Parts: sequence; C-alpha cells; structure tokens
Amino acid sequence: MSEEGPDIGPVEGVGSVEHAYYERNEPLTGVVLLPGQEEHDTGEHPENIRRLPPVVKRLRESEDWEKLFVMHPRSAQIEDIARSHSDAYIESIRRADAEGPAWLDTDTMAGPGSFNLALRASGAALTAVDAVAMEAYWQPDSLFALIRPPGHHAPPDRAMGFCLFNHASVAARYAQATYPVERVAIVDWDVHHGNGIQDIHFDDPSVLYVSLHQWPLYPGTGSVDEVGAAEGRGFNVNLPMPPGSGDREYGEAFDAVVEPVLEQFDPQLLIVSAGQDGHAADTLSNQMISAAGFRDMAARMAAFTDARGIGLVVLHEGGYNVSTLPQLDHAILGGLGSFPTDLKDVFAEGAAPAEGWSERLAEILSVQKEFWPGLES
Repeated sequence: MSEEGPDIGPVEGVGSVEHAYYERNEPLTGVVLLPGQEEHDTGEHPENIRRLPPVVKRLRESEDWEKLFVMHPRSAQIEDIARSHSDAYIESIRRADAEGPAWLDTDTMAGPGSFNLALRASGAALTAVDAVAMEAYWQPDSLFALIRPPGHHAPPDRAMGFCLFNHASVAARYAQATYPVERVAIVDWDVHHGNGIQDIHFDDPSVLYVSLHQWPLYPGTGSVDEVGAAEGRGFNVNLPMPPGSGDREYGEAFDAVVEPVLEQFDPQLLIVSAGQDGHAADTLSNQMISAAGFRDMAARMAAFTDARGIGLVVLHEGGYNVSTLPQLDHAILGGLGSFPTDLKDVFAEGAAPAEGWSERLAEILSVQKEFWPGLES
C-alpha cells in the first residue's frame, strides 16, 4: 500500500448514484403557487382576485395534494423581463403601479401592487423552468404555475388583453439564456390567440409557437397564414378553431398538427400556455371543451415530454368561471401526473360537432405542409 492509499483502480459511476430509492413509477407533477396574488386588485373585472383561491382550496382539500411537488416563486429580475419587453414599457408598468390605478388599454389595468405581482408571476414561470431543467435526484417532470395576471397577449411594448408581462416568452428566453436549451416550444390552448407570444417570436426560429384558439374572437389575430417571418417563417403555427369546437375537434387538432409538428421541431423544453376559457361554461367563449378534454391535452403534453426526457412548464392563462375553474385545473394536474380526478361535466354533455371543422383542418394542413413535411391532409 502506498502512502497515497490503496490502488483500487477505476470506479464506474462515481458522481452519479443509481439506486432504486430514486426511481418512481408515476410522473411527478406539482404547482407553483403565487403568494400575494390579491395585490393586483382589478375589482369586478373578469380577471380578478377571486380566480385562483378556489383552485388552491380544492387542491389542498383533495387527497391529491400530498402527491404534488409544491413550490413558491421568486420574483423575475428586470433583465429577465427585458428579454421580451422594451425598457420603456417596463417603466410604464412601474409608473402605473406608483401612480395608479390606471387603465393601460380598454380592458387592462394596473395599480399599486401590480408591478411586483407581475414580476412574481413571471418569476413563478422561471421557478418552474429551474425546477424541471436543473438535474437533480428528485425533480418534477412538470409544474403548473397558478399565476395571474395572464401574459400571452402582451407584445413587447404595451399591455393588452388583461396581460402585463408575457410569462411564456419570458420563460422561454430565460431557459435559452440560462441552460443548454436552444429550442423551446410553446403550445397555447387558451381560447384567445396569444398575439403577444406571436409578435415577440414571429421571426425567431428557436421558439416554436403553436396556438389553438377560437376564430373569430378577440384579439382578431391568429389566422392560418400568419406563419412567421424571415428566419422564423414556419415556426408560427395557428390553428383557428371554429366556434363550438370541443374535445373531438381539439383531439383531432393535436393528432393531425400539434403533435406531429412538435415531433419534427424536437424541442428541449415545452411550455404550455394553459387557458381554460375554452370550457363549455366559460362566459368569454363559445367553445365546448370539457374537463376530460383539458386533462387529455395535458396528458398528451406530459407523454410527449416524458418520451424525450425534457421538462414541461404549464402556465395559467385564461379561465374566468370561478365555479368550474377548480375542477379544470385539477383535471390538468391529473393529466400531468397520471392520477384520476373528477371529470363529470354536465356543461359539455352532448356537444355537437363544430360546423366547418373538417374544412378548417384541411386549410391548416395545406398551409403547414410547406414547413412540416409529412403532415397528412
């Protein structure tokens, strides 16, 4: 034996411990909560302080709470927001916070507390990115950030559609700046088109944006032929869904377009802009998605990311019926974590096929086949 110790030769696996203790059979999902969400008080506005507490209450009182990975957010830094928004716009929200309340457009307001809460909401998205992107023995496969105000309507330089900062875009660019992530996909099933995400990434081939939204409906963007520009041409995929679309139509859209495009893009991180305002009982749309439909979309996204070993971050966007939203968000978590939840939904029973869907799907495929070979018409 030498003074340096015994020569035991090469040791395999040093630096990474493989042990059955760390294995799990079910996917691990959870939530990022948003303390102080009441600081952004919009009064009787549809996007108000009453939206999220019933969701959290239902989860806490359910037997599924113990299954969830629960996190609290940090605040985003100004430099994080500035990757997606102009300095002048960020300063305008800070001023509205200090001098408000003020209407920033016809349906978006900010006041005392709004700026810090918007930073914390974006920070929740970044917290979720960190959790699913950092290698650790016990990390969640997916996280659902229960945040408000929503973000997907906010372009680089103004507030719009209840939204202050564009959380999905901020999260995508943060991931690219912080981790070895080059390609990020954003799938947006909010009933309204996410014009802000589209605007920010319209010429960016590193961020794929796929939006399923009712057409026609606010904000009036999201037509089939809005496919991106310059190097980003083809990386903006709009699926304008006819009024009355429900589980059947959204399932076919995922089968025919969403999942095949994601397969070809091969992202290293998937972000979902999850708005539940396409539910059959939501007052801001005419769609007929059920609780089971939302669960199915979440389960599809979880299966996609699990098969590739990449992270999944789900961000709360719309959903304005405070009576049904708790069930829908619970169903989404059930889809992410492969556990059963109550899917009985009287509002979506007997949904008729959406008029014009077959023709619309054919139109979408006709446009997208130029960019994504192999799509079947």
